[in-house]
Amino acid sequence: MKKIGLLFFMALFWIGSTAFADGLKVGDRAPDFKLKDSTGKEYTLESPEFKGKVLYVCYADPDEKDTNNHVEDALKKERESGALDKARYKGFGIVNMKATGMPNFLIKAAIKSKKKKTGAIILLDYDQSILKSWGLKNDSSDIVILDKERICRFIHYGKLPEAELPKMIGIIKEYQEK
Repeated sequence: MKKIGLLFFMALFWIGSTAFADGLKVGDRAPDFKLKDSTGKEYTLESPEFKGKVLYVCYADPDEKDTNNHVEDALKKERESGALDKARYKGFGIVNMKATGMPNFLIKAAIKSKKKKTGAIILLDYDQSILKSWGLKNDSSDIVILDKERICRFIHYGKLPEAELPKMIGIIKEYQEK
């Protein structure tokens, strides 16, 4: 009986580790999606707002929405200085709607406020389809950089250390020129 139990747990571990191994990695093409913003407008990676641009994607749990604000502040400075070309670069957020007990109307109100303040595109992932297909972390704030061909060039789970910020921005600058 112990052997059967051990085999069962080994099988679960193997299935879990192979599922995690299938997540998005640097060099992989990102799976496309169909997600809506809080107004119901649908977006994909090929939407006109994103097409032909290097993308900075922040995938966040509503409770972790401020985790990488320092990254957004640094990117804003780069845009204002002209180092990031708005015609070749776009940043947006995706909210993991299942990762919190917060009611949807409160999340949408916060999104509306942030959108009004920053003009950001913020998409809603109700069923964690991006979390699953891209292999991102639940209850986190993850960063993904995609080049114009939707190849992952950078990925970080959780709060990006200050020391990694120049590397991430350098990758965006490099691929907006290619």
